[in-house]
Amino acid sequence: MSEFEYRSPDALAYSNLEAERAVIGSAMIDEKVPKLLKEMDINDFTDPGHRVIYAAIMSLIGKGQNVDLVTMNQELSESNKIQLIGGPQYLVKLTAEVITTANVKSYIRIMRECAARKKLKLIGEAMILSSGQLDREVDEIREKAALTIRDIKASEGVTIISQPDAVMKTYEAMGEAQKKEGQKETRIMTGIPRLDKMTGGLTGSKLVIIGARPSVGKSIFAMTICMNAAKQGKRVLYVSLEMEAEELMEREFAAASLVPLSEITSDEISSDSWMKLAESVPTLSSRPIYYCTEAHQIETLRKAAFNLYENGGIDLICVDYIQLMESGKKRTNRQEEVSDISRGLKRLAQELKIPIIVLSQLNRASQKEKRPPTMADARESGAIEQDANLFILLHDPDTKELPSEDLRRLSKNLGDRGMKVIHVNVDKNRQGKKGIFYIAFDGDHMRFLPLSKEEPQ
Repeated sequence: MSEFEYRSPDALAYSNLEAERAVIGSAMIDEKVPKLLKEMDINDFTDPGHRVIYAAIMSLIGKGQNVDLVTMNQELSESNKIQLIGGPQYLVKLTAEVITTANVKSYIRIMRECAARKKLKLIGEAMILSSGQLDREVDEIREKAALTIRDIKASEGVTIISQPDAVMKTYEAMGEAQKKEGQKETRIMTGIPRLDKMTGGLTGSKLVIIGARPSVGKSIFAMTICMNAAKQGKRVLYVSLEMEAEELMEREFAAASLVPLSEITSDEISSDSWMKLAESVPTLSSRPIYYCTEAHQIETLRKAAFNLYENGGIDLICVDYIQLMESGKKRTNRQEEVSDISRGLKRLAQELKIPIIVLSQLNRASQKEKRPPTMADARESGAIEQDANLFILLHDPDTKELPSEDLRRLSKNLGDRGMKVIHVNVDKNRQGKKGIFYIAFDGDHMRFLPLSKEEPQ
């Protein structure tokens, strides 16, 4: 028989009033407990009277007052709710029942499990109803249920953090960041020195936009960051909506082996090149990068991302590129649709607490006007500029656009070697420096290289 065979629910599955009484009683006699209750939600309490008491506790905390029998009686009396809970004597009864507050965290856990079970029960009932509606697609019902269940797992209620708590939490986090020895480094260094200096690397929940006209090298720029992240042991999901995994791997082989891409994609690979390609196999195989070429909609991307999240974790996502995505919603114009996609990517970054790199095509305005592009040149920009934490623009400048004679001379030298100088503009950086720098693009070997005074290092 299936493990999901129907059985009558246990009496304590959806509600545990004993745990609720213990939590509330503990809050009135132990000053440490109310702080724990701030992480809860009023819906974690099933008894209507307990919900009223919980709201009163939150009100006192918001006013900066202590939580005890006297203040609770006053708060409930002033709001004319004291009789709703059974009078002052019920408050006294709750405190009298508490033998020790040492187990309050266990009681809170029990309550939140009951609340989660109740939510799952409602989802099940909704699925039964939806499954009988012929106008609903099966995949739609299944995906909606999966997303709702995942939301329950990810967050029970909404957390509100006070200024003092936020100050101490941030101060302690800064202190912990200095103790790097023996700890996993969560910051992702891009491998592009000037960019790392300006940004300090990529950290959680950031939406990073890389914009450029076609053939400037934005995909290789993004892949450079992803490959460097993988070298650091970070698990990367690379979403390509333009190329298959084999095409991406050909580029990676070119960068790792220094065999020109044109030779790799030809039918005539020399024996020396085969040796270099073979030597690069172990290195490339060891990198934890995963590819998806089917995530044309946000929900499909979420599914792929949470698949990795639940099976080993995920540290970075790269989407190549946003204009090839669809929102899956009916919109009157493409700009609204791209705005939906941008906001969906931002929410996903916040859910997973990881950076997401998103590539964006730029319109032809900057090219026609013969100027470096700006954020406003992003095609169907909508909310892209607003949602981005970091916005990087790549530009292939004419030699005469370069600001110094040294750069112009360097550009000529690079051109003689089949390379070129790329103008990189960090046009938006919410938590770091903005500015412009130059980098060498080696198109034959699908890589970017930093510049020294004279030549690529």
